[in-house]
Amino acid sequence: MTAREEVVATIRHYASLAESMDFAGRKALWDPDEGLPILCPEESETPLIGWDALDGYWSHSRTSMASLKAKVTNIRVSMLADDIAWATYDNRWIATMAGPVPQPPISADVRMNALLRRKPDGWRYFQLVEGPVDLETMTRQAAARRAGDLFPDLGP
Repeated sequence: MTAREEVVATIRHYASLAESMDFAGRKALWDPDEGLPILCPEESETPLIGWDALDGYWSHSRTSMASLKAKVTNIRVSMLADDIAWATYDNRWIATMAGPVPQPPISADVRMNALLRRKPDGWRYFQLVEGPVDLETMTRQAAARRAGDLFPDLGP
């Protein structure tokens, strides 16, 4: 398997852990030797920098959501060095929030930029930045999805 294929497999595995909400598994795909890991979730006003910030985010995610799914597409990998890869990809997530009253699922399409480092046990993230599309595009995409749900014979 080429380095690019290994990076793609790591990204797909990271996304697959959403289904079981395995945030410990997601953390295991980050470089534990990185002194200042950076995660920029779309919903956070500021970047999360350092292990305490990332652990707090993952802990909150586990308790605030009842379910989470993610699908990654359009993965592109550029090798910056033999042991450093930059990847961009699209991520569609669907979540159901936890609470006493059942909630309808929410979803978004997010553009991802990731830096990964080759470690002895495989490729590991050390920086991940989520970039949501603008609100107007999000609204248009949501309306198109809803229209497609209501009228599947009209096209995509």
